[in-house]
Amino acid sequence: MKLKAADTIIEVGGIKIGPSLTKQQAEKLYKLGQEAVVFVLTTQAKMIAQQIAGSAQSPAAPSSAKPLYKKENKSKNKRGKKIGAKKGHVGSRRPKPVHIDRRQEHSLETCPHCGNGNLSRRSRKRTRIIIDIPEGFNVETVEHTIDRRWCPECKKIVEPKVPDALAKCTFGNRILAFSSWLHYGLGSTLSQIVETFNYHLQMPISEGGLVEMWHRLAKILAPWYEQLKKDALSSAVLHGDETGWRVNGRTHWLWCFGNSDVTYYMIDRSRGSPAINEFFQEFFDGVLITDFWAAYNAVCCADRQMCLVHLLGELKKVAMYKDSSGDWAAFSKKLKRLVQDAVRLWKRREEFD
Repeated sequence: MKLKAADTIIEVGGIKIGPSLTKQQAEKLYKLGQEAVVFVLTTQAKMIAQQIAGSAQSPAAPSSAKPLYKKENKSKNKRGKKIGAKKGHVGSRRPKPVHIDRRQEHSLETCPHCGNGNLSRRSRKRTRIIIDIPEGFNVETVEHTIDRRWCPECKKIVEPKVPDALAKCTFGNRILAFSSWLHYGLGSTLSQIVETFNYHLQMPISEGGLVEMWHRLAKILAPWYEQLKKDALSSAVLHGDETGWRVNGRTHWLWCFGNSDVTYYMIDRSRGSPAINEFFQEFFDGVLITDFWAAYNAVCCADRQMCLVHLLGELKKVAMYKDSSGDWAAFSKKLKRLVQDAVRLWKRREEFD
């Protein structure tokens, strides 16, 4: 049996095989035995690898032949302009801190390069500001001695409140606030927070202890949170949106209603009108701004507006099924410009205040 491989043609037992293998060639190849099959597979694999490598180096190669990991050149945007500010634009950087906690001076006795100790007495000083977390970020354990006394009027023992922690709670308010911020503010998991306290702060804490603290905090903040809901429902303008949310491994939905002054979150199993009706139990006397999700149509409100970004996306979708010429093209182009002008004016709103 003769085995031969050229640049693009493989010859096995008189059968010439190109880059693609037909069904008849595969059946003949199978009859030649294991050695022929292995030879053709390994040879074609090398040819494919060489083609991919060549297409990665050639800018004229078709997009289907380019590797998935190769990034396109995005030095210019869709309009052909270079990304970044124009030449001569004033740079933007972090502002200088208003308050300096500590000052430290550094000086040299010898040259760090040659070791010369005869340095000039005249010097030029410069300042450099460094912001960092100092050492000593340690957990503090405090024993509180509480004076308990008998009240003859109340007929019971009374004692002063300790403001540094919740009632019957071993961990202080700072640990409670810090752990709550990590979980609900930054989205850290329970295991990550436990590791932060156990390893970095050298303070043993359990997941159950954290959850118990947060439940007590929730009871304290519940009336304040209900007030946020009332403020949102009495707003003149309110944005609404929802996203998937996992609760004990089951899919729920996190609903968000807010504006520049207030934000209210609600977790519900439903993504439809039952969840909407639970929040909007009365007529909303304001403007509701949402995307095109049909559940928001169940809200009875004074007026409504669709999200401009979603509106631009819908224009692109419709353009895929509409003729590029005619009345629709003119209307779509005019509406797109109108929406983009509105977005630009909104970004420059501070200039008109």
